[in-house]
Amino acid sequence: VSPDLIDQLGRPLRDLRISVTDRCNFRCSYCMPKSIFGRDYRFLPQSDLLSFEELTRVAKAATLLGVKKIRITGGEPLLRKNLEALIEQLAELRTLEGAPLDITLTTNATLLAKKATALKQAGLKRVTVSLDALDDTIFQSMNDMGVPVKDVLHGIHAAQAAGLEQIKINMVVKRGTNDQEVLPMAKYFRGSGMALRFIEYMDVGQTNGWRMDEVLSSDAVRQMIHADMPLVELPATSKGETAQRWGYVGADGEHDPALGEVGFI
Repeated sequence: VSPDLIDQLGRPLRDLRISVTDRCNFRCSYCMPKSIFGRDYRFLPQSDLLSFEELTRVAKAATLLGVKKIRITGGEPLLRKNLEALIEQLAELRTLEGAPLDITLTTNATLLAKKATALKQAGLKRVTVSLDALDDTIFQSMNDMGVPVKDVLHGIHAAQAAGLEQIKINMVVKRGTNDQEVLPMAKYFRGSGMALRFIEYMDVGQTNGWRMDEVLSSDAVRQMIHADMPLVELPATSKGETAQRWGYVGADGEHDPALGEVGFI
């Protein structure tokens, strides 16, 4: 078995993304709009989902091919019952070098406050939280389920309290919808110890009504922030890294690590 699998761009295959459910408690317009994923939409029956034992078997096979990181996703992964049991099984696996896997979770954090401590104890290393606005009206409009932003912030704070490290926040920026939230989000998370990443509104097929005129480019978002809070480009931490990293500049004109960083995808 070769541990040197690379893709067509020469990037080593080190990450495995596992979707544990196709269900979500949000109906974000850019991802799972109600017009498609309404009450009559048929999600996968529980019997069709891979069991935790099957998922762990797949993950173990991936580690033999050089995988070092497992990202748990969905839908909303915390809707999968007893998810901490899967984390516990994955935490027992080892890389080819004998090190523990880097296990991370992508979530909207609405259920994270109840689960953060159990997930951390089971072996979860890191969390990435989706948060598209701090303004409650905008946030509720985007998730389209009336979920208040305080529920997400409560989940983020619970993750911090549980000792989960390197928390990242993902914001999908949609022109005319939440672009006015770029600076408030940057200011809120600057110096918080959490990296904020801005994601361009992307076409995901025929389900989210994607339009080019609703896209605000990463360059435009970066320039918006830079005009208010100067940024400096940071080197990638690994080959093929997803986000372009920029750090905040301190009073001395140099990157101040204490102020943190932002990323652009």
